[in-house]
Amino acid sequence: MEETISLQEIFGIIKKRFALIVTSMFIGLGVSAVLTFMVMTPKFSSSTQLIVKLPRAAEGTNSNVNDVNFNLYMITTYKDFITTSNTLAESTQEIVARDTNFKGTAGDIQSMLQVTQEQNSQMFSIKATYTDPKIAQAVANTAAQVFQEQAKETLEVDKVSIIAPAPLNVTPISPNNKLNLLIGLVLGLMVGVGFSFLAELLDKTVKDDKFARDILGYSVLGTVPEMTAKELSGQVVQKPIETANVRTNTTTDNAASQTRRQRNRV
Repeated sequence: MEETISLQEIFGIIKKRFALIVTSMFIGLGVSAVLTFMVMTPKFSSSTQLIVKLPRAAEGTNSNVNDVNFNLYMITTYKDFITTSNTLAESTQEIVARDTNFKGTAGDIQSMLQVTQEQNSQMFSIKATYTDPKIAQAVANTAAQVFQEQAKETLEVDKVSIIAPAPLNVTPISPNNKLNLLIGLVLGLMVGVGFSFLAELLDKTVKDDKFARDILGYSVLGTVPEMTAKELSGQVVQKPIETANVRTNTTTDNAASQTRRQRNRV
C-alpha cells in the first residue's frame, strides 16, 4: 500500500523534532565558523591597469578601425604571454624575491597572476592574488613592468603604458565570511530536517488507530487515552489492615472458648 504524508503531518514532524533541527543548525554554523576563521587562509589581491599600442598600419581606408580591432584581438595574446610565459614568471620571481621575503617559485608566480579585460576595451588588468597583501602588490607591479619590457621585443608592440599601478589592498577577497556562515547554517538546517524525517521513518511504534487498522489489518475495539507524566509515575498504595478489629475478634473467640470449656466441666 502506498503511503502518503500530508502537509499537516510534515509540520507535525518538524514541531516534534524542532530541538534536533535547531541543534543541527548551530552545529553547522559552528563548523563553518571554525573552517572560515581558523582553517581557511585569507587571500588578498592587487591589480594594475595597462594599455598596449601596436604600430600603425599602412595608410588606407578604415585604418583606424582596423588598428582598434587588431589591438582588441591581441589582448588574448597578451593574456597568454603574461600567465604562461616562463621568461616573464622567472624574471618576476627574481625581482620579487629580491625586494620582499617571497620564497615561491616561478610556477607560483604563474598561479598567482590573472589577466582581466572589460568588454570591447583596449585596457586590461594584471591581477595578483596571494596570502600576503604586500607580496600580491609587488607581484602585480613587477609583472606589469616585466611585460612592459619584454612585450616590445617579443610581441613587437609600439608602446606599453601602465595606466594605474597596483595599490596595497589589505581587505581579503576570500574567504567570504558571511556567505560561509550562511551556507553552514543552511546545510545544518537541511541535515536537521533530513534526520528528523529519517528518525520518524525508522520509528515503528504505533502512533494512532489508523496504523493498526490500515497497515496491520486489525480491528480497533477501543482506545486508551494518553496518560500524563503524573499518572504514569503514580503508584498503587495498599491500605494497612486494621489490627484493632483483628484483636477484638480474637478476644471474642477466646472468651467463647472458655465458656464452652466451663460448660463441659459442669
